[in-house]
Amino acid sequence: MPGADNMPDLQRTQFLAALRAATEEARADETNLALLLIDIANLARINQNRGYEHGDQVLQQTHRALLSISRLPDTVFRIGSHAFAFILPRLDNPALVVLALNRVKTVLHEELGATPDVAAPEFKFGLAINRRARGEYAAMFALAESSLRHVKRGGELDLEGLLGDGNDDFQGYQLEQQLAQALRDNELELYYQPKVRLQDGGVDSAETLLRWTSPDGDPVAPELLVSMVEGMGRSFELAKWVVYQSMRQLQRWQASLDLGLAVNVQAGLVSNPDLQAVFRDAIAIWGVEPARVTLEVTEDAIIGDKDAGLNNLLAIRDSGVNISIDDFGTGYSSLSYFKHIPATELKIDKSFVMSLTREAGNRELVKIMVQIARHFGLSVVAEGVEDRASMELLRSLGCDYGQGYYFSRPLPPQEFEEWLLAWRASGQAGH
Repeated sequence: MPGADNMPDLQRTQFLAALRAATEEARADETNLALLLIDIANLARINQNRGYEHGDQVLQQTHRALLSISRLPDTVFRIGSHAFAFILPRLDNPALVVLALNRVKTVLHEELGATPDVAAPEFKFGLAINRRARGEYAAMFALAESSLRHVKRGGELDLEGLLGDGNDDFQGYQLEQQLAQALRDNELELYYQPKVRLQDGGVDSAETLLRWTSPDGDPVAPELLVSMVEGMGRSFELAKWVVYQSMRQLQRWQASLDLGLAVNVQAGLVSNPDLQAVFRDAIAIWGVEPARVTLEVTEDAIIGDKDAGLNNLLAIRDSGVNISIDDFGTGYSSLSYFKHIPATELKIDKSFVMSLTREAGNRELVKIMVQIARHFGLSVVAEGVEDRASMELLRSLGCDYGQGYYFSRPLPPQEFEEWLLAWRASGQAGH
């Protein structure tokens, strides 16, 4: 049996980049593009009944089976704990997607479902077709996710509708129009997830997370939301709204809850000369303490315009705002410039944390990341903490904070406040 070190990595960032590139290529060539999502619906039950080792083997076999079907690079990605994406480019006729879907189903059945097994994987599929790539890649992903959710709720994959009159293009356009309306009407929401001190269980900060539910009731994945806003050319507008709303909330909480907030900014805005003013003005308007504010940026955010990005971050740090390097380990780390980033915190990406207790390689990588952070005087936050064993192991490795569903899912403001007060009252702080 393959070892755990052969587990396919989570590749959402790489997938979105590949989908975007495939969309641009299809648009230039005037060909069709499809996106197939494959979900192992019962993986949690497999892990429970047969053990995580067997569950990991199912993930490995699924990944290998999909790769065996694809003849093109950068088309198969693991995008979730039990989900894969398969980009189907260069379709002269959209109907060819039916053949591809049948081929995927056949190979998966042959590789993983040929023998009767109470723990055999149950695959669910979501699909979107982008005719002549007229729709944006983010809207296409959103449509595929909506299709998958429908199937997982007991519905059928509507191939006839998908192959009918190009309705998916209209739906993608409609989703973008709904988002534009939501931006105008201030209908986006901010949720909050605590960062918990691993040594004593205390909570002195939380991360602000963007959320939007479309008018049809389906939540839109945050990275899709951001990508769609970027495609609409309204990234700066969104970032300003998030910063202002976060500072408004922090003003309410900094005294009553003794709390700080971290805010994410899209990588493409880190070198924007107006970013400094957004933080400066928001902090002044709402009268919050700069030391309670953290700007989270991905490690590759300044690659595009290194000097401008570093200068912006230096100015923001000089104003008293903290700087956190988000999703560490997934970008283009280079210690030659890493030492110049005025960071105060390093966040280890959840892809290294979620399988920490099962993969020795990831434990070593996390240990090295903690050592790097200590060398540069940074505090360390581990994302994706989902169980007590992972929390205790991270604490033993020297991580300062944990963030993840083991502590709390992201919550709207009132629920977060109630959770925090209950957490503190229960004596969890100091556990």
